[in-house]
Amino acid sequence: MWLLYELLLFIGLLLYVPKAFWRRRLPHRGWSMRMGRYPAQVLGRLRDGGAMWVHAVSVGEVRAIQPLISALRGHPPQVPLVLSTVTPTGFAVASQLLGEKGLVIYSPLDFRFAVRRTLNTIQPQAVILVESELWPNFIRLTKQRNVPIAVVNGRVSARAFRRYLWVKPWLQRVLEGIDLFLMQSDTDAERIVKMGAPSDRVRVLGSLKWDASLITRPSADELERLAMRLGLSAEKQVVVAGSTHRGEEQALLNAFQQIRTQVNHVKLIIAPRHLERVGEVEQLIQQRGASGQRISRLLDAPQTWDVAIVDSLGQLPTYYALATVVFVGGSLIPHGGQNPIEPASLGKPVVFGPSMENFAEIVQQLLAHQAAHQLKDRTELASVLHALLANREDANLMGARSQALVERLKGTTQKTLEAVKPLFGEPS
Repeated sequence: MWLLYELLLFIGLLLYVPKAFWRRRLPHRGWSMRMGRYPAQVLGRLRDGGAMWVHAVSVGEVRAIQPLISALRGHPPQVPLVLSTVTPTGFAVASQLLGEKGLVIYSPLDFRFAVRRTLNTIQPQAVILVESELWPNFIRLTKQRNVPIAVVNGRVSARAFRRYLWVKPWLQRVLEGIDLFLMQSDTDAERIVKMGAPSDRVRVLGSLKWDASLITRPSADELERLAMRLGLSAEKQVVVAGSTHRGEEQALLNAFQQIRTQVNHVKLIIAPRHLERVGEVEQLIQQRGASGQRISRLLDAPQTWDVAIVDSLGQLPTYYALATVVFVGGSLIPHGGQNPIEPASLGKPVVFGPSMENFAEIVQQLLAHQAAHQLKDRTELASVLHALLANREDANLMGARSQALVERLKGTTQKTLEAVKPLFGEPS
């Protein structure tokens, strides 16, 4: 089974590479690390081994564990902290987060040769996997070295759950190598147990994302300066579309054109999920005849605009804070949605499409508290955004409910820290 797994992994890699080149995701400097080969500066900082290794796949997961990473520093003392990721944007955000207080690397591909090389380099004292990073070879080879492993902020989507059940007998042996599963919800816990995780190692703590959103709030002075530089006066209303994917910007531009015939002084800010798509979004705006600009250019030389494109990394919470209404991307297409907690924590009325499977429990809580609006399909986008822009009292009330919910559900970071301490020989 292990040979079949690696063969399928190799075939998947061969299929991915042409697509990645076409989308300009390759080449990037991380690929030598993904093969288990690390530069001299990495090797130098890990000379004594014994690191605490945290793995988060991309931007969303890195941001979700930001409070946990801050709390883990110094637990235990003198143990270096290594944070690995897969994507270039995730690597960049992780580097901003850690600075000189830790080491950021690309994680190895799940081939035995790459995993062994990386384990020999890092020599981890303990490993923390974020959300759904269940790589079989990595878990098996790490456990062979008697290294404790924990899953934090654990999540199993309905789609992944169905796929995992196909290989349950094999997967069960993999999951038995994990010492602790700290899951986001009862549903996630039930699924991981049905997949083969030992039930006595599974706990439900909630989502770390509720805490993460609270540490990315820009100050009032920062917002005032940014609004001034963008030419946003008090009467201007702003729709911010965050983490959008291909197929969503067209719908947003259609809705924006309809709204502008009914609402004066409205602007649209689009933040594509992947920065390599900024040029593509720019072309879409030009084709619609709208006045569109990249925000970096607007900040350098203020000018009139209707649609602005966020073209820098790590700034989305700031633009959410400028919003009158927020649309959360990845939800009008069958992607599963992006994180709605960031705008909710800022007291913004939040709108998202029908595909929010990746955040099902969070969405359920937001909707139950009337703290967000979920579209049935993209045809509702214009009417719902218009209603919130036209009725500020309703919009502000929705935003207040969302912010109150975030405040009430925070606290998962401390519970997670207490749960993982025993992995490092510390009392919980």
